[in-house]
Amino acid sequence: MNLNNLTVLFASLPGRYSKALFIAGKKFGCLEEIIDNFSKLDIFFKNHPSLKKLLTSGCINTKDLTNGWRALGDYLAFCPVFLSFVRQLVVNKRFDLINKIWHIYNIAFAKFKNKRNVTVVSAVELLPEQKERIRELVAKIFKEKAIIKYKIDERILAGVKISSEEIIMDASAFAQLKQLSQFYKRLRIESTKK
Repeated sequence: MNLNNLTVLFASLPGRYSKALFIAGKKFGCLEEIIDNFSKLDIFFKNHPSLKKLLTSGCINTKDLTNGWRALGDYLAFCPVFLSFVRQLVVNKRFDLINKIWHIYNIAFAKFKNKRNVTVVSAVELLPEQKERIRELVAKIFKEKAIIKYKIDERILAGVKISSEEIIMDASAFAQLKQLSQFYKRLRIESTKK
């Protein structure tokens, strides 16, 4: 895959960081490992917010910071490319971009593998025939091989919400009610102007 096809994706600051990480991961053959490392770091920091604050705040000296990240990298079995990258993010005071970088990296990786990650959210568990119709719809929409993950979120009330990296199709009852509410608000505003 030519990274030039992802020029728009890599245009932002998080995109440029993602591109640098992607190029390094490709060079050293650890593209998939990096995805796993992002996930491990996210889970670890969610379970240890005080360590996240310490290792990303810049309030400790460089030697201790390096040792702290090295210890965390060993503990979580990070690949050297990812560990070096995250450490550089902290030094550059850009760690706050980590989730955006992760998101863009995932898109680039999926395109590299000619795959597309698709999430289908419904209020209840879908029946097998419903899942099959969604799979057929997704296959018509995207030319890449789709990896579909199903989630349940009762807040959408009914219907489904299908999303991929840069596309969202929201056919949920919640979205329709919200749209209807906005329509009635506009009508009220227009009627008070007359």
